[in-house]
Amino acid sequence: MAKPKSTHTMVKLISAAKTGYEKWFNIPRHQPRLNLILYDPRAKRHCLFTEDKKRRIPEQAPKDFIRKHRV
Repeated sequence: MAKPKSTHTMVKLISAAKTGYEKWFNIPRHQPRLNLILYDPRAKRHCLFTEDKKRRIPEQAPKDFIRKHRV
């Protein structure tokens, strides 16, 4: 019997300041890529944190904000 996949996954974020500081987050599996501005104690300032590894994310249809009458 196969084990079902989890709905959440652990993601490692790495500081863009190249200090080697990293943070881990538990996020929903189909959430888009995570980029956060968080505090980096090694750089002693806020920095951009980006995902370390690429995840397979399903394509999202572009949102249409034009309100047309549906035919």
